[in-house]
Amino acid sequence: MKEKINNKFPDFSVLMSVYKNEKPNYLDKALNSIENQTVIPKEIIVVQDGPISQQLSAILKKHQAAFTNNFRIIKNKENQGLGASLRLGTKKVTTNWVARMDSDDISVPERFEKQLNMIKKIPELALIGGQINEFATNVGNIVGSRNVPTSEKEIKKFAKWRSPFNHPTIMMRKDVLQKVGGYVPFGNLEDYYLWVRVISSGYKVINIPDILVYMRVDEGMYNRRGKYSNILYFYKLRKYLKNEEMITFYEQVIGNIVMTINIIAPNSIRKILYQKILHRNMKMNDKE
Repeated sequence: MKEKINNKFPDFSVLMSVYKNEKPNYLDKALNSIENQTVIPKEIIVVQDGPISQQLSAILKKHQAAFTNNFRIIKNKENQGLGASLRLGTKKVTTNWVARMDSDDISVPERFEKQLNMIKKIPELALIGGQINEFATNVGNIVGSRNVPTSEKEIKKFAKWRSPFNHPTIMMRKDVLQKVGGYVPFGNLEDYYLWVRVISSGYKVINIPDILVYMRVDEGMYNRRGKYSNILYFYKLRKYLKNEEMITFYEQVIGNIVMTINIIAPNSIRKILYQKILHRNMKMNDKE
């Protein structure tokens, strides 16, 4: 691997979690997209969340041997879930800037460079994310997109109803992450819960308008959105927003009703809702 000079930007790490159900070729492509960035991280921290297959282990070892900088594998004896794994991984990160990456997504080659340029431009920045295109099978088959607001004002408005950041795109300061309590297990909402804690604490946050990550989607994603166990976590999150005066009581009630309907709806209806409305394909021409 050709080493890419990083001395004009702050050092940063990439944090990823892997568990037994991941597909080896997806993991391989995800790691390739990190290692072939125009600016590469000082370290890649992979949390192995419980026992994994020999094929997955072989992929990790291959990349560990080939990566120019530090590549660390942290092992959980048992599967703990994403929130707990990211909490553990955060403790092992040695840089102040942490970039998130999921083990089946693909980052565009200039992702980190674009984010680091904004970090240099806005020194008080605590968290920066971007846009995603959703694909099925390969990045040429774009099935949707998730566009999030870019300005701090609009991010705060958006956070009243939906997660204002695309988790696989974010870069965040470790010191801020620790001050707000870090990642905590919170159903499928550990990221949303983290963002509202950062926002309510008054830290500066932005999204850039560029597509930073191609996010792999499948039928399982829509099933996960409808897990009944998420309802209580969502109610707790809405209560937190109300207590922090980020929403009114009326907005809390309306949000609870809408999410309850979303969760109890048939999976086929939920899929249409996400693909046609919430994650509508904007027909952008970005390619891998």
